[in-house]
Amino acid sequence: MTAEHAEGRDRLIGGRYRLVEHIDRGGAADVWLARDERLDRDVAVKLLGARADDAFRERFAQEARRAASVTHPNVVTVFDEGQEGDDAFMVMEYVRGKTLRELIAERGPLPPHETSRLIAQIAAALDAAHAAGVLHLDVKPANVICTEAGIAKLADFGVATAAHGEAERELVGTARYVAPERIEGQAPTPRSDVYGLGLVAYELLAGRPAFQGVETDDLLRLRLEGAAPSLRSARIGIAPELDRVVAKALEREPRDRFASAGQFATAFRSAAERGDHTTPLSTGAAVRSATRKGVAVPALPRLDSTLAVLAVILVLLGVVALFLNFSGATPGALRTAAPATGAPAAQGRAPNVVGERLGKAIKELREAGFGVVAWDIAQGANGKTCEVARQEPAANAPFTRGQNATLFYISGRNCTEEDD
Repeated sequence: MTAEHAEGRDRLIGGRYRLVEHIDRGGAADVWLARDERLDRDVAVKLLGARADDAFRERFAQEARRAASVTHPNVVTVFDEGQEGDDAFMVMEYVRGKTLRELIAERGPLPPHETSRLIAQIAAALDAAHAAGVLHLDVKPANVICTEAGIAKLADFGVATAAHGEAERELVGTARYVAPERIEGQAPTPRSDVYGLGLVAYELLAGRPAFQGVETDDLLRLRLEGAAPSLRSARIGIAPELDRVVAKALEREPRDRFASAGQFATAFRSAAERGDHTTPLSTGAAVRSATRKGVAVPALPRLDSTLAVLAVILVLLGVVALFLNFSGATPGALRTAAPATGAPAAQGRAPNVVGERLGKAIKELREAGFGVVAWDIAQGANGKTCEVARQEPAANAPFTRGQNATLFYISGRNCTEEDD
């Protein structure tokens, strides 16, 4: 904590908010954890110092008013705003948790079903804001806080503008997340926020921003000239349906995107559910998992699939019985019969790579004769970052040359490199 922040501690704002700890800084404003002495509760106080110009002060006041007009469980609530000497202040709900930016930095790419749950909550917040006539215009991972219970809350309406009336043409926001039409000076619409939400979905699934590693001017030019970034080029195993849904949210022309954040969330959820069956990175689980109050619980097989499997088994048993009846063969004869002609013979047994670094394990499986070696995050597993927690086929299981394999690893950075 700086000397300035140390001096600010214990300061009383508005006659009731006691500053406790400096927790963040954004733009010209500092965010403090404070205690509301009147209601005896923790709050967050955003404090705008005397160095801010008049235009920023006006925007700050607008943020407070517009954010306060949006009431929704997935929006950080604004309680109060005012002036304390040369400082303007805003009092908000204090949310204990991490931003999605911090979550991605810690865990890397998230699985589709978890991303879908987060996107649905952010979309609900945006739809509520749009219904109140407010556009957020700075939707990004750093502006979404995820609580310990898994609740996503949209924060920071500092760039927000009214959805009706005279359009605000000034380009304000984060260059990496600005919609193409705003770069061209067109009026923002709810579809501008859909674009931002699409970028958040991309980043959650890919573990990195859609546009990265280039300067601001290049970022803006890419938005205007380039096609929507492909998720499948950023992460192995993303289902084609999911890639198409995110690409639609990131279309250059607003008319080609989803009309609302809710529509995008619905399409995303549908594609993510199908992706759980089709993506090669999630086929290792015997049953899919559902998240309930932050705890992963096994989901039961769908009834229609179970009935179909039973029907096939019954038909096969009937064929075997008929064959035995006419040929006089015994079950023992069937068990000792030679394998069908042309059946591939096992080339060897899978090496044990559990506990090895992901990059080394991939190389070892390929050298052993496996074809495509896919990998995905091992949900709920404990261990060192980048360490393989589970493999399929399992260690010492027979396999044929060219057969595919999947590794499940502990999330971390640069895991596909062979050495730390």
